[in-house]
Amino acid sequence: MIIRATEEGFILIRQHDHAELSEQLARSLAPELLPAGARRADIIYAAGQHDRGWIGLDETPVWNDGENRPYTFEDYPPLPKIAFYTRGIDEVEAVSPYAGLLCSYFYSSFFAGMDDEASLGFRRREEVRQHRLAMNMRAARKETERDLKLLQLLDGLSLYVCLNRPEASGAEEHPWYRAGFAGSEALTASGKRLSAKWAAKERLLLSEKALQGTVVTTLLYKHVPHTLISEMGIAAAYLNCPLLTQTLEWSNPA
Repeated sequence: MIIRATEEGFILIRQHDHAELSEQLARSLAPELLPAGARRADIIYAAGQHDRGWIGLDETPVWNDGENRPYTFEDYPPLPKIAFYTRGIDEVEAVSPYAGLLCSYFYSSFFAGMDDEASLGFRRREEVRQHRLAMNMRAARKETERDLKLLQLLDGLSLYVCLNRPEASGAEEHPWYRAGFAGSEALTASGKRLSAKWAAKERLLLSEKALQGTVVTTLLYKHVPHTLISEMGIAAAYLNCPLLTQTLEWSNPA
């Protein structure tokens, strides 16, 4: 679950809904970033399904007593999270082996430098998967690394919307994206890092050309008030709140 605090409560966004926004953007990428070809459909599928392991976990939000808010994707207990990560990658691979390879690399990067038993075990199992898939498909490492950067950019663009309130700027922005999207300089024609900023409450402007043109996307979310959480607990409060839609317009630089 992606969580953003408001004065009245919390914005809760299911990871799979965030990935749906990534897919909408993937389908609208400029051909310079995502050309037509054999891997295009796989990359779009990876963008839309990369967080499918969260589908079961996000059915019911869990309260984090230490932080006095629901658990987020960042601090969710690691053992169930790793188990569902693996399940999600398995399901993606079953439909598209190349998308499964990208998702495996994507999730493995989260555990770089971690030396606890669970993290090491996950990385080792995914390294076996990566070697098997890359050998079977004869996937070139350079090509795969670029496609992974593209998946990470699509994830980041969607997370920018999820983690930042509309019209946030400067120090108000989530720290991950104040300097733009890491790794995107390897994708843009200018070689400069791509960044996003709010042009209005429902409009976002990109710093580099990345889209085919102006694109309209939607994102599903719930706004759960503190009062309702206090009255019935986070699980029931979430269930009783309506699913809302955020509509956004994305534009390349003029």
